[in-house]
Amino acid sequence: MKINRNGLFYFLILSPALLLFTVFFIIPVVQSLTLSLTDAYGMRVTYNFIGLDNYIEALKDESFIDTISATLLFTAFAVIVGNLLSLMLALILDTKLRGRNFLRSIFFIPNIMSLLVVGYVWSFVYGDAIPDLLSFLQVPQQMQRSILGNPDIVVYALAITAIWNAAGYYMIIYLAALQGISDDLMEAAKIDGARGRDILFRIKLPLIAPSIVTCLMLSVAAHIKVFELPFTMTSGGPAGASMTMVLKIYNTAFNANRTGYATAQSTIFFILIATITLVLVRIMKSREAKL
Repeated sequence: MKINRNGLFYFLILSPALLLFTVFFIIPVVQSLTLSLTDAYGMRVTYNFIGLDNYIEALKDESFIDTISATLLFTAFAVIVGNLLSLMLALILDTKLRGRNFLRSIFFIPNIMSLLVVGYVWSFVYGDAIPDLLSFLQVPQQMQRSILGNPDIVVYALAITAIWNAAGYYMIIYLAALQGISDDLMEAAKIDGARGRDILFRIKLPLIAPSIVTCLMLSVAAHIKVFELPFTMTSGGPAGASMTMVLKIYNTAFNANRTGYATAQSTIFFILIATITLVLVRIMKSREAKL
């Protein structure tokens, strides 16, 4: 039997990566799926196989369903508003603006801060700074409701914090794409009589479409897994209004010690992320092709 030397060479080159992928991804995934079908509890080494009971319980649990809604609302608001803000900042800084290098640094600084630090800082902003400002402006007391204590707006308050933290990062990606557009193309468009709106919607946005898709995918992946902000700012309150899926899974696993049930919740979360990602990729690729 002849051995394909090229094939053997490539296999040997890839084998360390395949080994690491198997050990740190495939095996843990299989173990997690197995654990989700049991009644594993805390550090207990013995557990019983219970089939799909954990999944059925999770899908019937109203509090868990509410966390899905809160997570999707948080993600949608943070992704849409955050990317619009980042794109707007990039378009402004792509002009011959005085001090634009300084502004780029200022806008990017929040991104280098830990989300835990950001959470504590904005807890102070929402809990002390804004109420003190409203009092100074003599706003009526009944209008000074606690932002983080209001279940109707707490998710949006957390999303604004996430946008403040991440906007500079996506701004840099958009700015790099904008600066990659040829100046000759811009000059030719202006000579042909193209107005600012035409240049933006017919030249710039179509040419940076791949970067828009990239930023949308990155922001969805980052925001849908949010944990630090609700953990530090609200602990999921008030009344579970800001409880995200990751925080819910954390509480189930480490506070309630229901390891098997938490693993089932994680699996549902993984399926949700995979579905959203596939749908977004399909939509964005079709929109990119049209542009």
